[in-house]
Amino acid sequence: MNEFFEDLKKYYGPRQGVGKFFVFFYYQGIYASLIYRLLNWLYTKEQVIFKFLYKLLFLGIYVPFKSITGVEIHPEAQIKGGLFIPHCTTIIISKSAVIGRDFTIHQCCTVGVNYTSGKAPVIGEGVFMSCNASIIGDVKIGDNVIVLPNSCVVKNSPESYVLGGVPAKAIKKLNN
Repeated sequence: MNEFFEDLKKYYGPRQGVGKFFVFFYYQGIYASLIYRLLNWLYTKEQVIFKFLYKLLFLGIYVPFKSITGVEIHPEAQIKGGLFIPHCTTIIISKSAVIGRDFTIHQCCTVGVNYTSGKAPVIGEGVFMSCNASIIGDVKIGDNVIVLPNSCVVKNSPESYVLGGVPAKAIKKLNN
């Protein structure tokens, strides 16, 4: 659950004191992150009781929440801490996706499998996905990449680039 506390830091930002409390009323992404983290933790456990709890919570919490918010982060996805979802609506992260720290994903985005190969993306740290963007298939995205709105990434990208277009191309090298 340490990753969840890293996620919370992204939501808190510069807020202090009581302002941190109000974050829970403003960002639905916190709940999506919490549900994902809990189910992912249960999924990795071998004991029968944990497998039972996983199935029970999957049906009792994950499925209804997915229907209400449109956020579908499969519990088997591997996402490091710092996940930030500022706007919940139609977000899909595949069960075989691997995502690094400090990942920001906006509304109407997909991190999904290529149905021909059955493989999902491996995304580096500090990646920012803007609205209506997709990263699909056996793709490796480097650290500190920005995916512009309405882009579809289907090829590997080195670190520190701005990607845009359909299919997405490297538009600009970022100065870090």
